[in-house]
Amino acid sequence: MKILTFDIGGANTKKLLYDSESGNILKNEIYYFPFWREFRDFPTFLSKLRENASKVGFVFTAELSDAFRTKREGIDFLLEVCSSIFPEARFMDIDQRLLGYKEVKKTLNLAAANYAASLYYLERNFGEGVLLDIGSTTTDIIPFRHGEKLYAKNDLDRMLAGQLLYHGCLRTPLSAIACEINFRGGRIKPASEFFAITADIYNILGEIENYSCETPDGRDKNHVESMQRVARMLCSDFDELGEDEIVKLCEAFREVQIDSIKYNVKRVMEDFKIDRVFLAGIGDFLGRRVCSRLKVEFKLLKEVTEVYNNLPCLGLAEALNDEGD
Repeated sequence: MKILTFDIGGANTKKLLYDSESGNILKNEIYYFPFWREFRDFPTFLSKLRENASKVGFVFTAELSDAFRTKREGIDFLLEVCSSIFPEARFMDIDQRLLGYKEVKKTLNLAAANYAASLYYLERNFGEGVLLDIGSTTTDIIPFRHGEKLYAKNDLDRMLAGQLLYHGCLRTPLSAIACEINFRGGRIKPASEFFAITADIYNILGEIENYSCETPDGRDKNHVESMQRVARMLCSDFDELGEDEIVKLCEAFREVQIDSIKYNVKRVMEDFKIDRVFLAGIGDFLGRRVCSRLKVEFKLLKEVTEVYNNLPCLGLAEALNDEGD
């Protein structure tokens, strides 16, 4: 049986085609689709992603896009479009229930339920741990234990519990990472402007393979252009700072981001008395540093599954398969 699953995000749409009989991943694809600008084109975009499959499932986070006035408006839009293109589709909610279009009563229970799908895979295969999933935009730090619901169930509560950080390794403005950093032996406040993003610092430091989002200034994604954007954070040009100082500046921003993640991972582990971490997402290189500094056991999910960067779709596919006919 072929199972098709989607994780519809505000910037990226993830797709998985899974053969449940062989356990093979037939397709694992990520598409950049900026909802805030192109949401009216979503029906056409989604139609082009159709595959022959016995089951289809969705999880959402795009409802938070400011294309919509409220999350409820966003969920209603997503439900209508997805069910019109895939009438047989099932939608996972925050309690890991699979619902048909007409079974959805509390629409907000579908908001940001992608992490619930990720946990379905982890609980089923590993039992207990903390998921540290560092993506392009956000960082999830989610406790799990088979048979229990340890996680907070909406984004606000997750933020309050340290289980959601709204920064990632690509799309986050550097001004949102740090209000002060170490530079030239002192402390300096970077410009509060959309001059550079985390993709620029990790591009310069050689820690990402694909600068897959738009640049803040619309210019190229090469190292020189990234350095020019990062220099602007100190109201300077590349020529004024030079490559060595810009690299040090990038390292300073990286340290602040690592410290933020480390603090919250430690907090979640202590709150639930869990002592091992599972690393996922394109930012797992940051996760490795975090775990090393905390001196905690960790497992790289890329060593376990080829879709470590698409756990929600994998977990959703397993849930649909377990559901039966």
